[in-house]
Amino acid sequence: MNPLIWDSLLAALLASIVAATVASQDGVHGPSAWVLVLGSSAPLAFRRRAPLPVLAIVGGVVVVFAAAGNGTAADIGLALAAYTVAAHEPWPRVAKYGLPVAIVADLVSQIAAQTHRNWVEVITGVIGSIGVPVLVGRIVFNRRRRLVLDRELAAREAVTSERTRIARELHDVVAHSMSVMIVQAGAARTVVARDPAAAQEAIAHVEETGRAGLAEMRRLIGVLTDAGEAASTAPMPGLGELEPLLDTVRAAGLPVEVVRSGTPHALPAGADLAAYRVIQESLTNALKHAGPANARVSMDFADDRLTIEVVDNGRGPSAGPGIGHGLIGMRERVGVFGGTLTTGERPGGGFVVRAEIPVEDEA
Repeated sequence: MNPLIWDSLLAALLASIVAATVASQDGVHGPSAWVLVLGSSAPLAFRRRAPLPVLAIVGGVVVVFAAAGNGTAADIGLALAAYTVAAHEPWPRVAKYGLPVAIVADLVSQIAAQTHRNWVEVITGVIGSIGVPVLVGRIVFNRRRRLVLDRELAAREAVTSERTRIARELHDVVAHSMSVMIVQAGAARTVVARDPAAAQEAIAHVEETGRAGLAEMRRLIGVLTDAGEAASTAPMPGLGELEPLLDTVRAAGLPVEVVRSGTPHALPAGADLAAYRVIQESLTNALKHAGPANARVSMDFADDRLTIEVVDNGRGPSAGPGIGHGLIGMRERVGVFGGTLTTGERPGGGFVVRAEIPVEDEA
């Protein structure tokens, strides 16, 4: 629910408490009392949007209440406003603006109430009314900031881990290209004397493979690797292995439709791997978060790029720790090739992932 709704309900509850307190006292009554009741409670509906202005307004009304003879009628609203400032504002603003306003207003209220016999009791009352809410607010502020820092750290670690995996996989792609070049060059050397045409064909394959390997190596530069982790010897998947993936996803309970447009053609090995991983991660996320749903994988083949769109009509991903690391990984994979990845909720429900992967020859 919108925080404004919760705060409005809380403000209405506090207004009823303040009104009951005012009715039981000998101070101001009638229309003036209602104005003060609203002045001490209604601003609290916006306490999270403008903590300091709300505290200033409530503090001023508390002072007016005290001058009118109603003592601590609105102190509960003052305590809530002080807590909100401490929970949402940085400490310099709390110390410079929030604390002086709250302490002065509460001191006036405590003194006007005439329920304390000495200054020790007055100060103790201020500590209880203002000090405790401010302390709780700072605890909440620090906890919220720590959670934000933890999420940022987790995101950075996810990026580093994904770049490591990307580098390892691209290493395997380049190593495969080099192996093919060595074999083709050896074949050309053995037949160059007796079959020049076959040797020329082998050399052409070497050139073609070398160009592809060079393009992948350019993308590999700048990607950090984990030297202590052994490279996988398993073959890298590509769009040619898409059907087994789709069968697995369908068997897991997510119906998937595939739509291809343009003229399908072979992709560079790295781009082929990235396209496969984007589809794999998108469908995996749909299985985890979409609930009962259908999915559609669209692939538009152009001469210079491949556009992939994975759409589901489910409930979309829920917020929580760890959500979004898969999207970070996909964005890193696509970014290696100079591509773009956009994600978001669909109007009417569901989630969409759209990736554009350039596939032009970079040799």
